Amino acid sequence: MIIDSSKYGEIVGVTPDNHIEVSFLCKTDKQEGRIWEFASDDKWQLIAPTNVTKHVSVPEGSDGNTVSKAWRSLGFVAGGDGITFCRIEDERLANMPILLCEVDEDEEGTASVKLNMHGYEEDGFVIPDDEGENFDFADPAELDEEAAKFVHETHQAVHDFDKWQPTDKQGKGIKDYIDRMDHKAAIETDNQRFSSGKSSISTSKPPLKRKR
Repeated sequence: MIIDSSKYGEIVGVTPDNHIEVSFLCKTDKQEGRIWEFASDDKWQLIAPTNVTKHVSVPEGSDGNTVSKAWRSLGFVAGGDGITFCRIEDERLANMPILLCEVDEDEEGTASVKLNMHGYEEDGFVIPDDEGENFDFADPAELDEEAAKFVHETHQAVHDFDKWQPTDKQGKGIKDYIDRMDHKAAIETDNQRFSSGKSSISTSKPPLKRKR
């Protein structure tokens, strides 16, 4: 819901006289002002329906896809904790809890029967390990300015995540999960490179300087 294109919130109830109870999103100082959150005390305000300039209905019990699309239509990316949000334009730089979204059945393809496809669909997007090239880091020196900037920012983000030490339970869970996935991927990457006579690389420590 948007009010006067400046306030954003979620409808939590309607009074008998048709006024709306709203929990507003508030911009915080977190992550250089990129994070928006609902009030921690869960306080709501009473407003008149005439003040609402846009409303997106989300049926009770909706899945992550529906919730995500609703908030995106209002210009926000929803975090997985139901409290944390960021503007769409800040999505790349904001660090938020992951919102789990289900894949629509209509969008699901047919799994390949080939063992080296590991159950993925043969749509040209997934390539078997024994057919693809060995993983290596992108070299910004071989890219145009925009692509090189993206590579540098991505490599920096990987380093920042590696140094991140969350103190809350949810943050620790996310960090532990991604670290375990990275460890598994690093082993697979090294095995593939070793089979081709190449040396090991640290996937969690990509280069920050351009190759000469």
